[in-house]
Amino acid sequence: MRKWLFYALLLFPGLLPATGDSLNYLTAKDTIFLSIGAFEEKYFEHTMAPRQTLYSLARFYGLSVEELYYFNPGLKEQTVQVGMPIRVPIPNAAIKRYMESDFRPMENVPVFYVVKKGDTLFRIAKVYFRMPIELLMARNNLFGPELKEGQQLHVGWISTAGIPDTLRQHAGGPLARRNAALRKIYMFESAGKRQYDCQGVAFWQKDSKEDSDLYALHREAPANSIIEVLNPMTNRTVYVKVIGKIPATAYPNEVVVVLSPLAAKLLGAIDPRFFVKVKYHR
Repeated sequence: MRKWLFYALLLFPGLLPATGDSLNYLTAKDTIFLSIGAFEEKYFEHTMAPRQTLYSLARFYGLSVEELYYFNPGLKEQTVQVGMPIRVPIPNAAIKRYMESDFRPMENVPVFYVVKKGDTLFRIAKVYFRMPIELLMARNNLFGPELKEGQQLHVGWISTAGIPDTLRQHAGGPLARRNAALRKIYMFESAGKRQYDCQGVAFWQKDSKEDSDLYALHREAPANSIIEVLNPMTNRTVYVKVIGKIPATAYPNEVVVVLSPLAAKLLGAIDPRFFVKVKYHR
């Protein structure tokens, strides 16, 4: 294990956060420090360097600019400046877990995962990165399963050439697939039914730790139906299942929908009350 540590220091001395330079978005001197987001997507924060643009950054990492806006609420209204951190999601398929025979250290950037509260060695290895626990332990000189919040674990490498978009299974975050499935149900249910539109305030329990599914309470839509909710401020749309009616005296009349925390987060909500436009059928 000590030989591995010596080799690791040769591979990535200094562990500098990823910034790249005016010509490249990743260089061999950089290091990527991954965290886990609200939807369990892996991401790191790229610090913008001179002459770097959002368009080129997105293309380098196999994304669209709109997807960068998705992962960085409020970014669309800002002017990108040198030193600004931009959240970039990283797919598992882009992370090299092993050094193959053709591996070249100067063409790859080391990737570290930053341990968060509640993490276990099993979860990090098997769920987050799909790699043997023994490999993760050996690579990080671990003699037992104990971890500390903020600890940095070396999990692999990413190519300095960037990430092809073909390595991304689904755009828009981990819940996008679920959202797409609900949209199909919404479109199917709309056949032969009248569409209704309303707009007003959406409410959600911002301090809730419940993260289970995309659902809502609505005043008029039938239970178990799917409704469409648009946040005009972020231009994001989510499809949610109606699990019941809004209690008549629990919320003021301007509240047209009560959303689950996941649905609100997918819409880019920041405040517990925000304006939405809703479509439903009955």
